[in-house]
Order: sequence, then structure tokens, then C-alpha cells
Amino acid sequence: LSRIGDVHNAYKYGNFALDIMRRMHAREKYCRIYPILFSSVFLRSNRMHSCLDTLLEANREGLKAGDVSYATLCAVLYCFIAFRCKKKLASVKKDLTDLGREAKVYRQESTWSLVYPLEQAILNLMGHAEWPSLLDGDAIPDESLERCISNAKLASSNWLLFTLYYFQMLVAYLFDDIELAIKMGEKYIDLDESLHRSHKGFVLLSELKFLYCLTSLAYARNTKEGIWEKHGHESMERVRKLAKDYPSSYQHKLLLLEAESAFNAGNKRKASEKYELAVTLSRNNEFIQDQALSCELAGKFYAKQRNEYKASHYYGKAHELYLEWGAKGKADYLRENFPF
Repeated sequence: LSRIGDVHNAYKYGNFALDIMRRMHAREKYCRIYPILFSSVFLRSNRMHSCLDTLLEANREGLKAGDVSYATLCAVLYCFIAFRCKKKLASVKKDLTDLGREAKVYRQESTWSLVYPLEQAILNLMGHAEWPSLLDGDAIPDESLERCISNAKLASSNWLLFTLYYFQMLVAYLFDDIELAIKMGEKYIDLDESLHRSHKGFVLLSELKFLYCLTSLAYARNTKEGIWEKHGHESMERVRKLAKDYPSSYQHKLLLLEAESAFNAGNKRKASEKYELAVTLSRNNEFIQDQALSCELAGKFYAKQRNEYKASHYYGKAHELYLEWGAKGKADYLRENFPF
């Protein structure tokens, strides 16, 4: 029901399934049911933040029942959502350390390897990477990202490939290597459609639609090539549907994409309105990293319009928010590369 867009009935029957499970006191089943419901169905109807405690509870109950494989999957999903929702990167990093230690004890390194790219992205953002736009460092188990990708291909591990491509795309975009971000986005598109049929990747698959749109619009602005504007608009329609299904997580993202599109089109008034709405709504929805990014992109827009007052205001606010989030590496990069 969720997949065909019937969010209302998906939510109703999902709650019905939970009610039956709780009445039967089947806590050992939490780790198998919760990942499906709280990484897809309930994300469409609840605030993303509200899914965190439930996935952690499912992890605990799964370990108690000895269902360590699904318990670890719950921990992986928890970490992906925590990265999106939590206000402090240091808190997410601690979760990764604690849950990773647990996965090692239960010999679940294969499943846990899905979060290695996330851990490295956090290190880059915090300023613990020599080359912040490259997903290379202490958290990547192989000697280089290229070797890690090659090994994942040999093992036919599409989900590990996807997380590698996504987080490399993310840090490349945030540290202004747009060409590398585009390259990673194109590699993802070549992956098997089976990714879309699994609940495991719902959060990141949705995030990638947004990130690919942002990257395409930025690349279109840099290269003046219409094909990238087209790719951006195609991705924006997917984000528009996400915003309709669960506005508390994606409406502010859609506003930011509309602002970037208006910027490219030279519609200054519309761009200004959309940037300001994106900043306000991301703050109201408590997504600090999206609020920081909205401020940063608004700063770029106003700098291009030679409005030094507003450019300085938004760049300063972005710098403040990145520091508050704990992304000191990104904050330092912003301070060093933009003269406001």
C-alpha cells in the first residue's frame, strides 16, 4: 500500500499489525517488523525523528531473542535516520561506535559494513579528513575508496555500493567538488532496480533523489548545459511527491530545490522567497543540517546578486549552524572559501 502511494491505509494497517504483535507480547518479532514499518510506512506519516527510539528498541529486543542479523539491520537503519535527525554529529558518532562494537561482538560485520561510508562522511564533516571532498580515511576498511568499490562489486554487494556512492556524493557536494558528486550520482543510477524494492534503503534512496537534484542544478549553473537542468527537474518531481507524502521531512527540501531552480532561471524574486521559506521550514522541522545548507545556498545566491548584506548574513548563519551541528570541517571550509 505504501509503495503504490496509499499512505493512509498503509498507516492504518501498519498500526493494526503492531497492535496484534503487542497483544501477543511478541517482542522477539520487533526487529523483523519495525524495520519495514519505521523505515518506510511510518516515515510517510510520522516525523522522521519519532522513528529513532522505536528502531533502537527493536535492536535491543532482537538481540535478546537471538535474532542478531535483523537486530543489526535495525541498528543500521537507526544510524542512517539519526544522521538526518540528530542535532549533534558527535552524538551520531557515539551511536556508531557503540552499535559497531556490538555488531562486532555478534559477528555481524558484513551488515554493519553498510555504515562505514556514513562514519567516514561524519569524520569528513567534523574536520578529521585530509581531503574532505573524498570519502577516504580511517572508517573505510580498504586502502582506498576505489578498492572498496571494486571489492563491493566483486561481492555483488549493491547496498554497500549504494552507500559508498551516496556518501561520496554528499561530501563531494558539500565541499564543492560538483563534478565528482555528479559522477557518483550517475554510478548510482546504473545500479540494479532491486534497490528500490527493498525497505532497507528507503531513507537513503529518498535522500539521494534530493541530493541528485541539488547536484544537477548546481552543475547546470556551472556548465550552462541544459541536460543537467532537465535531470534536476526530473528529480525535483520525485521530491515533490515525497513532500506530498510526508511534508514534515521533505517540504523544506522541495522549497530549497525550487529556490535553486529559480536561481538558475534568473527569477530573483521567486528564488529569494523560496530560500527564506526553506530556511524557516527546515528550522521549524528541526533538521539542522538542512537549515545550514539552505542558509549557505541563500548566501551564494545573494553573493551572485551583489547583495553583500544578505550574503554576509546567510553565510554567517550557515557557519554558525554547521558549528552547532558539529560539522567543524564544513564550517572551516565555508569560512576559508567565502569572503563574507
